[in-house]
Order: sequence, then structure tokens, then C-alpha cells
Amino acid sequence: MRPEGKALPLLAADDAQVRAVASLASSLACRLAAHFWPGPLTLVLPARAGLHPLVTDGGLTVAVRVPGSDVARALARAAGGALVSTSANLSGGPPAVSASELALDLVAHLDGVLDGGPVPGGLPSTVVGERDGAPYLMREGRIPFAEVLRAAGG
Repeated sequence: MRPEGKALPLLAADDAQVRAVASLASSLACRLAAHFWPGPLTLVLPARAGLHPLVTDGGLTVAVRVPGSDVARALARAAGGALVSTSANLSGGPPAVSASELALDLVAHLDGVLDGGPVPGGLPSTVVGERDGAPYLMREGRIPFAEVLRAAGG
């Protein structure tokens, strides 16, 4: 469960679903998306008008990624749009790598669990925003920021 006031990230099946919720207009965002998606890079992008305030935390940006998981992308595709998705853990706790590892306190708040098999686990996605045309690190995760900088051309 996420603390109140923390924006909810989105998972998309593909670039089309990303473009429905965010702007991929900057050349930097396009380069990073082309290089790292599908995969563990979350981009903080300008949000499209009309997104729920819980997704943007009332701001003008949205965190979105195209995950490496075939199951997650298929679920977003079947749902017809990007899905709210956070780590499978209580805030601050380690994320589960299988359905059987979900904390009982978390499961008590869920309507259901889709067991897509074990996931890699470990580090979360790297979260990157853009300021003055350059990437800036919001959270280092599975992709080292140095690799993001190389892909960005800087």
C-alpha cells in the first residue's frame, strides 16, 4: 500500500498506450523509451489532460513505463489502456517475486491476485525525469543512471 499523496505509476502495453496518458514529444523521452522499453525504466512525462489526480498527485506529470513482463503488457492490452501498478509490497517493504510471497496484510486489501509466475525481483525500476532537455535521476533501480546517460547521448 502506498502512502497518501504519492502519485500512482502506470504500466502500458506499448507506446500507443503511453501516448494516451502522457506526452512522448521530447527527443530525449523518445530515445530513452526506444532504448529501454519494454523494461525497467519509468519515465516521468508531461501528463495528458483528464488523468485522475491520484495518478498525477495533482501535478502535471505522470510516471509510466512499458514493463518487460509479457503478462503485464498483455493485461494492459486486454484492459484497453495503461494500468495503475505499484510494487507488490507494503510501502517500504521488499517486493514479492511470486504470488505466494505477497504479505497477508496486502492481500487483505486486494480483490484478487493474477499469478503470472515468478518475476525477477530485486531492484525496482529506475525512475527518470527530464529537466532542461537532460535526464535527471529520481530513483536509481535496475538500470544504472550512467547507462541512462549513455543512451540519452550525454
